[in-house]
Amino acid sequence: MAKTLRIFSLDNFIQVKLKVPRFLVGSSNFLTLGQYRLLNLFSFKLLWFILVIFQNRAAIPALIILIILNVCHPEKRLAWKTFFLISVVGVCTDSLLSISGVFIFDQSLPFLPIPLWLLLLWFAFAMTLPYGFAFVSKSSPLIQALIGAAASFSYLIGMNLGAVTYGYPLLITQCILIGIWSLLIPLYFNLIHQERYSVILK
Repeated sequence: MAKTLRIFSLDNFIQVKLKVPRFLVGSSNFLTLGQYRLLNLFSFKLLWFILVIFQNRAAIPALIILIILNVCHPEKRLAWKTFFLISVVGVCTDSLLSISGVFIFDQSLPFLPIPLWLLLLWFAFAMTLPYGFAFVSKSSPLIQALIGAAASFSYLIGMNLGAVTYGYPLLITQCILIGIWSLLIPLYFNLIHQERYSVILK
């Protein structure tokens, strides 16, 4: 049976409803939240490695890992909400960077200017940020911005591994990414906090 899930609601201004299979949104007793956070963080590191190194060839293993993470999730209802928020913002950001020529990829999806492996990597990040990196949420916005700036260098690692090409000079591109990610991480944790609080109230 399918269950209707409101996956996006920000101050009751915009709402998106989606019917998904019940096993994807029901509660799970496989792991405690603490155990899931450890599994989540380890899985993201693994997914980042295989998707950046093997790119689209790692799509099926990555999908399997993402499904397992969802099935084991102890807070599926909240997870779907934050997953939608984080992945949409991230995919749109990288799509704009690709369209503007900051990023150059060898492949892209028919409906997006980014490759499948990067889309899956954003899905993985969206599942990991609220849980595997939950400790960052306790930091001040300034510290979160600095962490975001540091996270932007993962693109530089990806470039050195041949996953992406910078369309502009290295220094300019990295400054753009530092600026974007220093804003994204505080924004993400603010959105996560709003959604977590709205779920608690309900």
